[in-house]
Amino acid sequence: MGAGGLQTSTRGLRVNQRDWIGAGQELRRWVYGGGKVLPRGLVARREAEIALVST
Repeated sequence: MGAGGLQTSTRGLRVNQRDWIGAGQELRRWVYGGGKVLPRGLVARREAEIALVST
């Protein structure tokens, strides 16, 4: 996700609003690589990132 993509995304909106829980939940949408869900890589990474902002 480039800077332009972040600015126009729901995730970027949540970050700008300082809605850290909402921003963390939006991470679940960013699990694709080459048009496919990457369960071992991005899904696991996003869940770990969500855990960090949820504590």
